[in-house]
Amino acid sequence: MSEDVIPVVLYSISAAALLYVIRTRRHEILVRKSSLDLKGSADSSPSRVRGVSADHIVALEKSDKGALIEHPRRQALKTDFVGFSTMQRKLILVMVGLPARGKSYIVKMLIRYLTWTGISAKVFNVGDFRRKLGLSGVDKSFFEANNAEAQKTRESMAAQVLDEAYEWLSAGGEDEPRVALFDATNTTRARRATLLTRNRQETNATLLFVESICDDEEILHRNYSMKLQNNDYKGMDPAVALADFMQRVKAYEAVYEELGDDEDDGNISYIKVYNVGRKVVTRNTTGYIPSQIAFYLQNIHIEPRKIWLTRHAESLDQVNNILGRDSGDLTDAGRQYCLMLTRFIKAQQEKVMGTGHEVLILAGTQQVHHATIEHLQLIYPCVSTPLLNELRGGDLDGIDRTQLKALFPEVWEGRMHDKLNYRYPGAGGESYADVIQRIRPIIVELERQRRSVLVVSHLAVQRCLYGYFMGTAMSEIPYLDLPKHVVIELTPGPFGTTEKAIPLFERGDLTE
Repeated sequence: MSEDVIPVVLYSISAAALLYVIRTRRHEILVRKSSLDLKGSADSSPSRVRGVSADHIVALEKSDKGALIEHPRRQALKTDFVGFSTMQRKLILVMVGLPARGKSYIVKMLIRYLTWTGISAKVFNVGDFRRKLGLSGVDKSFFEANNAEAQKTRESMAAQVLDEAYEWLSAGGEDEPRVALFDATNTTRARRATLLTRNRQETNATLLFVESICDDEEILHRNYSMKLQNNDYKGMDPAVALADFMQRVKAYEAVYEELGDDEDDGNISYIKVYNVGRKVVTRNTTGYIPSQIAFYLQNIHIEPRKIWLTRHAESLDQVNNILGRDSGDLTDAGRQYCLMLTRFIKAQQEKVMGTGHEVLILAGTQQVHHATIEHLQLIYPCVSTPLLNELRGGDLDGIDRTQLKALFPEVWEGRMHDKLNYRYPGAGGESYADVIQRIRPIIVELERQRRSVLVVSHLAVQRCLYGYFMGTAMSEIPYLDLPKHVVIELTPGPFGTTEKAIPLFERGDLTE
């Protein structure tokens, strides 16, 4: 294993992995205890510990010792998000920095991450508001400090957008966590002092500054090119547009003051991001959401690479529609897919330049995951973690889905009613919301990695990973259609993530 992957995969995620292993181990002990204690259940072989037969489920139903009796299943069990009960629920996040320094890129990343973790987040962009007022295409003089009339207009627009942000924060009610991202330059101490004064009028909102500082010429050149694509320069000659934009930047540079520790009488809270994640400095970032944002921003970057997602190779349990049992028995088609997947990754690797040319394999610890990467691990570094294991069915692991629907209609109906939040009954049982929280360290690792990464897991985990990168609403994640034996190729970029579905079998080669 490469030393580069050890700090995050095997250290930063260790606490979450340990909790998951403890829950899983407790589940296995309960199932073993039940199979030994219940009358009429003589099957206690090791291969049956994690799988529960239909007869065993009936015995659990009838027994006063059964785990299903101990863990009621008659209602949808909702997931409580970690940290939500103790955190400050309203945050106004204020961006700071010169134009084309990556502020909007950081905003997009944060919107995606916060929304995926169950926190409502919305951007309030002063530049977009200006353009909506019909002031797109204004020249550099509009941004010069000696233009008193334009400065008054800019301050008025900023105040209006800020009011909208606070109104949106309040509209969510006291219990709903919300983050409003105020996207503007906010380059002077005077502007920031005004923002701090305004925030003191709010009784339930915390203010955190995020400053993006960039002096890397390659990154700046790339950012300038992207800026010329907005509506301010629509239809303009590129050379003329670039010259005007550079004059606008100079106007801001003339008054720019970096965030200082002495602002707000030394109480200022900020995160400074240098060159889009190469260095991050924090100050007074206390609280659940600010600390999550700070940790996330320490791991972002803009290096080109690929992220490939694929479900495990077809197994016999999958064909037989068995829920959650840990088996590595593959079908003939599944074994063929393992070979084709290895050939595919080798071919795609040659198309990625820079550090993205290197490949890391991430997989769960279940037998079917190991079977799927059997050939890949001979070529690439592989890391297995229980964080990527399948959504656990609790006391119902190992039951045929047809039997589940027939024997426990309340469980079936409860899950169909709220598939995101419904948690399978019994020790170790999970919901999709549980899986989302479980794999957050994996998301951070995928953002951190400069290498290209292949992730092999079950369908539920694949849906959650795909949903993060594509900005899918949480309520829609459990219903995403991700076929087996298909590789989803994700390419992260400054405007979001593009996707490409690549089936490795020609139509008709497999029987679905």
